[in-house]
Parts: sequence; structure tokens; C-alpha cells
Amino acid sequence: MSNATKTLSAVNMAFANSIVQQLDVLSVRRKEWEATDYKKANDGLYALLADCLDVYNARFVNGSLDDQKALRRSLIERLQADGVKVVKTSITLTMLARFVFNSDRKRAQGYGYVLAAAVSHGIEATGFAAWVLQQGGIEEIKRLMVKKPEALAKQQAVKAATAAVKGDLELNTLQPLAHVGIQGLKGTYAVLLVKPSASGGADIVGSLSDVNDALVNALILRMAKAQVEAAESDKELSKQVKQESSDLLAANDEQVAKVVNA
Repeated sequence: MSNATKTLSAVNMAFANSIVQQLDVLSVRRKEWEATDYKKANDGLYALLADCLDVYNARFVNGSLDDQKALRRSLIERLQADGVKVVKTSITLTMLARFVFNSDRKRAQGYGYVLAAAVSHGIEATGFAAWVLQQGGIEEIKRLMVKKPEALAKQQAVKAATAAVKGDLELNTLQPLAHVGIQGLKGTYAVLLVKPSASGGADIVGSLSDVNDALVNALILRMAKAQVEAAESDKELSKQVKQESSDLLAANDEQVAKVVNA
């Protein structure tokens, strides 16, 4: 091993040790937070996670490849020495969270998801707490991070459809789809249970007056989901028809080629 290699290795390990020392300080703060503010507020948690994010962005990301390798090796060795089971494929953010919070795998992975989301959105440590609150909190960010892109796309589609349904309801208040003379209904909204008729139209078979907001919102959400499902079904049908047409054209071209060559 050359002197240059030894010097580089020493520098790398010094880099890693300096970050581990920072994490040790954060770990002590975590213990203090759990002993005092843990059950009172999330401010301490957000501050600790923000500092983890700062260490990652300011130190790890800007370090050389050898520096990053040295830090990962140091984290794995320290965690294993503390009896924490880690694998070489664990992401650095999760190991940082596990080191600082001395937590179980599931909790550390959750914090790792949140930090990864912050990194992907370009969030700096100074704006981390405000961003978490804007996103709906730690649990909401974790929930979104573990969803597949298709599920997230559908969630956004349902959200847009919900706004559209509410707009339609406001319009239909001015221009009702129909009017029926039923006595005794009251409240902002009432629900009519109708049974589709084989001859067309529908028969009203029941009613619920003075419907609460929870039921109204649930019905609006279901209407929105029905719109999204119908749109997805139509999209899939169009895709199948297009594919079938392409297959038929390809088969026809092949048949024409055979005739011409013959």
C-alpha cells in the first residue's frame, strides 16, 4: 500500500469520524428530547431530523466517494457494535436516523423515508419543519413515500375529481337534475335511495334527512372515485382497441407481403 493510499484512507476516516461525532451529539439531544418533550410536541423531533438532513446534505453529499464509503463503513460498524442489525444495502439516511434515534428498524426506516422525501424535494434543513407541516406531518409523508407511482397518480386524480364533483354540485344547486315533491326533508343535504327501473328512470325507495358532513363528504369521495374508475376503464379499453388495430394491421401487412412475394 502506497503512502498516498494510506494518507487518503486516513483523511477519509477522519471525515467519517467527524460526522459520527456530530451524530453522537444529535443522539444525546434525542435522549434529552425523549426525556422531556417527547410527549408534548413535535418541535424537538423536527429539529433533530432537520439536523440529520443538514449532516447528510452538507457533509455526506459533498464528500468524495471514498469519504462516503468511509462514513457508511463507520456507521455500520458502530450500529453493529451496539447490537443493531444492519445490511450493506441500507440507505445512508436510514442508518443516520437509526444511529441518532437508536430506534427499531421500522421507525428508522420511516424517518429515512421522510428524509429521503425532503432530499428529493430539495428541502434544506432550515425549511424542514415548515415543509413537514405543509405536507401534513411525518406519518403522511411516510404514507406517500411507500406508495407506488401508479397509486400516487390515482390519488391525485381522485383529488382533482373530488374538486370537480363539488363544482358540479354547486352548479346543480342552481340547475337541479330533477325536482321531487317529498315532504319533511330538511338540512343542507338529504339523501334519496333510488332503485333503477328496468323501463328507465328510477324509483325513490327511501330517504335520509339532515345528512351530516361526514356522510356528504364520503358520498362526494365515492362519486369522485367512480369518475376516476370510469376514466381508467375507458383508457384501458382504448388501449386494447388500439393494440388490436395495430395487431390486425401488422397481420394484414404480413399477409400482403406474402402475396407480393409469391
